[in-house]
Amino acid sequence: MSKQEQQRAQTLGNLIQQARLYAGRTAAECAAVLAIEPDNFDEVENGRFPLSLPDLEALAIFLEVPMGYFWGTATLTQPTQPNYTAFLALRHRIIAVLLRQERLKAKQSVAEVAQAVGCDPADLEAYESGQTPIPYLTLEALCRHYDAPVSAFVDTQHGPLGRHEAEQRLQKLFHGLSPEMQAFVTNPSNVSFLETARRLSGMNVEGLRRIAESILDITY
Repeated sequence: MSKQEQQRAQTLGNLIQQARLYAGRTAAECAAVLAIEPDNFDEVENGRFPLSLPDLEALAIFLEVPMGYFWGTATLTQPTQPNYTAFLALRHRIIAVLLRQERLKAKQSVAEVAQAVGCDPADLEAYESGQTPIPYLTLEALCRHYDAPVSAFVDTQHGPLGRHEAEQRLQKLFHGLSPEMQAFVTNPSNVSFLETARRLSGMNVEGLRRIAESILDITY
């Protein structure tokens, strides 16, 4: 192996190690994917164990990185981590307010609700003031009492959870597309077509009719 090839092997090994750490996988897990011994995968990351192109393809799939990453045409982007401490504090306060609103809407006192769901009135006051996070099962019991869905307390429209839920829906929709449609929407050259489709979807019937008439004028 030439010096240049050795350098490339070491570079590739470093890229593989970085991709593994990025994905939060162990060397043993990657070795199992490639059907090799863990010690051999350590050699892979040190640039001393040869891999085939299908091996790299399998790692790209398993580690969920683009193939271009191994060729230097794509990079790994670390997702922005939310401030979980601030997130939890804010969500506990919001749920506390919603709990109080539900009780007031039901026109019941703290004592009445506490007796109905079998909890201490002081605990319920602490939940409603945001001083104490409400246990999930207690929240379920209160929701049954108020005839309110637990989903009413979940913030799926804003903040970190909203983005997470949107990403989950997007992934589900994408995986439900045919391979041809997946290839179409991931082709950067088709962004203009997707933007046109987005604009058309927001137009009223009259606007769509005018566009159709314009197309007919052009074609005839």
